[in-house]
Amino acid sequence: MIDIKTVTIVGAGNVASWLAFILAKNGFLINQIYSRSISNANELSAKYSAEPIDDIKKLSPNSDLYLFSLKDDVYLEVLDELSIPLTFAVHTSGSNSKEILSRYSKCFGVVYPCQTISKTFSFNELVVPLCVEGNNSDSENILLNFATKLSDNVKILDEQQRFSLHLAAVFASNFTNAMYDIAFTILEEKKIHWEMLLPLLQCTLDKTKTMSPQQAQTGPAKRGDALILQRHIEQLPTKELQQIYQLLSDFIQKRNGK
Repeated sequence: MIDIKTVTIVGAGNVASWLAFILAKNGFLINQIYSRSISNANELSAKYSAEPIDDIKKLSPNSDLYLFSLKDDVYLEVLDELSIPLTFAVHTSGSNSKEILSRYSKCFGVVYPCQTISKTFSFNELVVPLCVEGNNSDSENILLNFATKLSDNVKILDEQQRFSLHLAAVFASNFTNAMYDIAFTILEEKKIHWEMLLPLLQCTLDKTKTMSPQQAQTGPAKRGDALILQRHIEQLPTKELQQIYQLLSDFIQKRNGK
């Protein structure tokens, strides 16, 4: 059984930056950090005494684990450039199959962080649930043991479960943030400070700890206030925003039997 002590990170973006931090914090040695941009590789490697590389063919064969943290659409391109077999290969994608690694290692899997991560965060305060999957029971047990050293919230999810979690996360986080962007613009045009909404946003999130989102739903669409709905739509400056408002209002009304 592989005893993971040394790690190579393929990627130097937001997730890779958190991985480097949490690995170093928990006593793992980071051998190399790869990025197509040598400046990005240099910047992240300097923090953890790792070797920066910008050529995937320069990967050392001496790491116990190779963590791939890349944009989903470049995985295959980078993997095709590999020139050595890997001891244990893992990616961090919410949507890609673990099988994309099968050509490059006999032991492979996924460690997916279900969290929005930015280099600007204070990583000390960041809570990151991890979802693991291995290509067999031995690999999965190794990854489970590895992941529990990095996070207090670790779950074994198969490929379809992980994909569904990623899809749900897009709705819950990415699309919600797009709604924040619309709200911010509306307030900015009227010179109203964004902070006015922060207590409301926090309260909305807190309610989902004790009730389902459907139970927590409020607002004019939930109440069926047709006059207010129409006035809101008329206030929006573009047809695109009007369509978004109408679509979401229709969904809320159908969901609540209006």
